[in-house]
Amino acid sequence: MFRLSPSDVIQLTSSSAERKSDCARRLGYYWDRSHDDARRLIAQRFSRPETFRIFSINLVRAIVDKRASTYRLAPRRTFTGLDQSTGDQLYRAMNADAVLKKASRYLELSKTVMLQVGWDDAAGMPTLHVLTPNVLDVVATNPEHPSRVIVTYPGERSDDTTFADWTPTGFKLLNDRGAAKRIDGNPGNSNPYGRLPFVPWFDRLPDDKFWLPGGDDLFEAQDALNIGLANLWRAVECQAHGQAWASGISANEVLQFGPDRAIALPQGGQFGFATPNAPIGSILEALEFLLRQIAATYGVGSDIFDLSKVAESGSAKHAGRLDLKEVRQDQIAQARTMETRLFETLKVVVNTHRPGTIPDAALIGVDFAEQQDQLSEAEHLSNAQIKSDLGIWSPVDVLMSINPDGFPDRDVAYRELLRRRDEAGDLAIQL
Repeated sequence: MFRLSPSDVIQLTSSSAERKSDCARRLGYYWDRSHDDARRLIAQRFSRPETFRIFSINLVRAIVDKRASTYRLAPRRTFTGLDQSTGDQLYRAMNADAVLKKASRYLELSKTVMLQVGWDDAAGMPTLHVLTPNVLDVVATNPEHPSRVIVTYPGERSDDTTFADWTPTGFKLLNDRGAAKRIDGNPGNSNPYGRLPFVPWFDRLPDDKFWLPGGDDLFEAQDALNIGLANLWRAVECQAHGQAWASGISANEVLQFGPDRAIALPQGGQFGFATPNAPIGSILEALEFLLRQIAATYGVGSDIFDLSKVAESGSAKHAGRLDLKEVRQDQIAQARTMETRLFETLKVVVNTHRPGTIPDAALIGVDFAEQQDQLSEAEHLSNAQIKSDLGIWSPVDVLMSINPDGFPDRDVAYRELLRRRDEAGDLAIQL
């Protein structure tokens, strides 16, 4: 087993500072914190960057949320060798669908994330958390099967920072100097699970690197957009009004003028307003070009920014949907592998704390929801009717499709349909 001394742990976590900083920056851009970088870039060209008004259109979040569609609708999980209600209860306890939806967006941002399965002693149920590269260090010969995971928990002060150091057989909680802290109930610093309670999730099939590259152009485009918008507003503020001018008077003389005043100029003097010539149109065209190109690069279609909706042909919109469908197919392939590994890890963690809950031979199947185009309610109902007539759907499927939040469970939807049938029968008798 590859072992690290306390000093090695600190050295490892420190050597990855640049990678972690880049990931933290990406997360900040997603959560509307890109202004500081824009001001820093403006300061490289202008002596008074504080005079620029900086605002932004969140290009990063718009594209990330559009592409991260794997868990936009919750998948349907079926269990073999495990009672369906027990499996559903475990995944609800972890809030799995919400966590995985969040994780899929962070995956689009950083290209590699880690899922950690834990245990809530108070609730007696498993937990699920997503960890991003800005708090992770991983030792792995095979990226899909890491041998060591170190999680950094930053404190408000540097000496409050702690590290969780996991191997398949050991677990240590380290202080900011890398020395092991005492863990109540675990004096031997052992890993009770016998395996890492982590599941890596990759944007694409990895080669020999755990941390996948990619996406830099999206964040550079966000910088360019922020600066372009700052320049646009600067031009509007400085040249929104004409500039008064006069000739034939001394340089230090100040004229008092207005609609109720007459301006007296010396012979040959002139007075007027210079017409502003701010390149507003050119700046807007450049920004629209930037938005269209980055939208095309990421296959999301320019209509995500409400640009040229009328001009974009139906065939172009259809091609855009095909691009996103292909992206989704690739995402589902990776998510299916992740779901299988997540269930195997969940099985070990749950059985460690509640032995025998999940049989060793139990398996999971995941049916990801089909990507649907935007349809009207009438079109949804028509599609549901056709599927029911063909025997593809039952009324239970129709109700779950119409109201997935209200009826995520088939048994609940089935009982509701029975209630409505009985209610309709009673009303028919009374009427």
